[in-house]
Amino acid sequence: MTRSESGDRASSTHSEPARRTLTGTASTAGPSRRRFLAAAGAASVIGLAGCVGGGDDGSGSVSPDDLDVAPGELEVDEINVLAEGVADNLVLAEMSDQFEDEYGVTVNWTDFGYEQTQEEASNQVAADESAYDVMTIDTYWVGDFALGENLLPLDSLIDGSDVVNSDNYLEEVWDTVAHFEGTTWTIPFWQWTLGAGYREDLLQDDEFAAQYESEFGEDLQSGTESVSAYADMTVNITEMTGGDVHGAALMGQSGTKANDQWLGLFQGKGGTFIDEEGNPVYGDYRQEAIEATEDWIRIIHEGGPDGSGSWGFPEVSEHVGRGDGFSAINYNIFYVNMNNALAENTENGQIKQYDTPGGSPAVGSWSLGIPANLSEERAQAAWTYIQWANSFEMRKQRILNGGSPVCYDTLDDDEVVESNPLLWENLEELITGGKSISKYPGALQANTRNGEELSAALAGGKSVEDAIDAGIEAVENAME
Repeated sequence: MTRSESGDRASSTHSEPARRTLTGTASTAGPSRRRFLAAAGAASVIGLAGCVGGGDDGSGSVSPDDLDVAPGELEVDEINVLAEGVADNLVLAEMSDQFEDEYGVTVNWTDFGYEQTQEEASNQVAADESAYDVMTIDTYWVGDFALGENLLPLDSLIDGSDVVNSDNYLEEVWDTVAHFEGTTWTIPFWQWTLGAGYREDLLQDDEFAAQYESEFGEDLQSGTESVSAYADMTVNITEMTGGDVHGAALMGQSGTKANDQWLGLFQGKGGTFIDEEGNPVYGDYRQEAIEATEDWIRIIHEGGPDGSGSWGFPEVSEHVGRGDGFSAINYNIFYVNMNNALAENTENGQIKQYDTPGGSPAVGSWSLGIPANLSEERAQAAWTYIQWANSFEMRKQRILNGGSPVCYDTLDDDEVVESNPLLWENLEELITGGKSISKYPGALQANTRNGEELSAALAGGKSVEDAIDAGIEAVENAME
């Protein structure tokens, strides 16, 4: 297995003898629906000779028999994978040596930052032939790719698979990312529910709780129950500890990071951003949005560390991992690394994952998809790799090495749960009680634009009311 780390660089060129040259271009603006739809239009002509999707009958279907092979029967020398450079993806990248040993095919992983991954994916599905055989697909992209038929439909392949069974996946995860309007386009790979993480060693500490109640006249545990109570608690803890332990570390980084996290607070107030049919109903919950934003700003400015208004998940993870934060609302995969760091940096520090305040976390997922503009031989290799990666043995191994569960069988596995009981014991309940991020066309732009407006309010450039009104308008325009 070879892996290229592109990170946030504007471009990356690779010259290893056994692999293609792959170039990624950094985005200078937020991901847009227009870019996706332009790619969709260019890539929708997939019936060309030699491309998967153009069967003799014009149906666009592929027989499972054609794409089900045994080790040693693949007709390619390499598989190229496009991914965001985060933990779950990198764990599978490191595990891919096992696929190489079994199938004799080199697996090349190329990873970028989020925006670069999105742009590279949209460019490649619009090309005559994609440079990548497998792509990691975020929830936000599914509808746009489905609209352009940019990915290989997988229903017939799943029906013929002894490995991939849709009933084994957490229902909310499967619904969030796998299918769109009756067709399955991707296989869930990992989920990024934004649960609330609390320092369990402090939350359950009698002395810490007694000091809190003595100073503020409130039960410490009550601060986890509502958004407003959580805001109060984070500010109080920062005051009580003199800033040695901040009440919260949140992501104020403009765009999707801010909005993903804010959604849990907004939903905890009873709000809905985009409904299950893809309708922008944000404007119906304007007051809830204003209240959630006021609490979000207060948490960051008064309950969080200086400078966290521009933080993303790496800075949050580092801060909490040092033992400097009492809580976070973050993509739950990062709590694994926080706990590892806390074990090194504190005596008893550990994070436990709970519902977000108000009990409605945002649920998103990443998945594995196959570009439609591949030869049958390359699509065959891609499907073989995806099945291998989704076998129970590989899914379990990935979780034990720092990945996140998406299937019932792994959540029922004692070894998996015991590897991180504070994170995985209540994961199913957490996801079931959440609301899925929208996968409908335009959702990425809607999320990005609203996040930009939230960040403007956070920085003091706009009033909260003006930011929410601008966000509502932007969301409605994006989802037209």
